[in-house]
Amino acid sequence: MGKRPKKTVPLSQKALDLLSRRRLTRGELKFKLLTRDYKEAEIDVLLNRYEEIGYLDDESLANDYARDRLNIKPMGRMLLKIELKKRRIPESIVEKAVEKIFSENKEEEFAELYLQSLLSKTRNRKKIWDRLARRGFQYGIIETVMSRFSPEEGYEWNNQ
Repeated sequence: MGKRPKKTVPLSQKALDLLSRRRLTRGELKFKLLTRDYKEAEIDVLLNRYEEIGYLDDESLANDYARDRLNIKPMGRMLLKIELKKRRIPESIVEKAVEKIFSENKEEEFAELYLQSLLSKTRNRKKIWDRLARRGFQYGIIETVMSRFSPEEGYEWNNQ
């Protein structure tokens, strides 16, 4: 028994099929199509057309993703940038989206929100500090937010 010939799906049909599953960035869609052996030149022409008609909009997707991500999981600028870059969004759009979201909401607010959730799990200062740092908050913001909570409010100031 031989192999059955592979069905060839037209590029536009495959692209629309992928876009129907979830919103994709230009970079994600291009990557997915390249892994399916479509020609890069044809992909670029199609993606340009999709941008013209509004099927692809990296800037809008980056802004929506940043807002939704921060509402679900508070994080700092650094981690948010990493998550946006994983979506294959161009650096200039990532920077704009991060600046926009943090101009509307202070990074300290997100750090404090996350700190509040951590206090229900642990009172150990080092553990809290480390978790805030892993969430992408910068040293100065962590220091500011943690200084608002004193040992009388339940911190364990030793590093146990």
